[in-house]
Amino acid sequence: MADPDQTDPTCDVCAALVVQRAECYRLRDLSGVVDCNVEIRQHPHTEVSR
Repeated sequence: MADPDQTDPTCDVCAALVVQRAECYRLRDLSGVVDCNVEIRQHPHTEVSR
């Protein structure tokens, strides 16, 4: 599954959201996947060129 944006591999918050999103995807909880994607996008340091 592709990341909505690049995440910072050194950030604990990003790492936790990626794991949570993968678990939601595994459980077929697409609403949870979307919620994680939104949180990843809105996380302050993910402002990288798209």
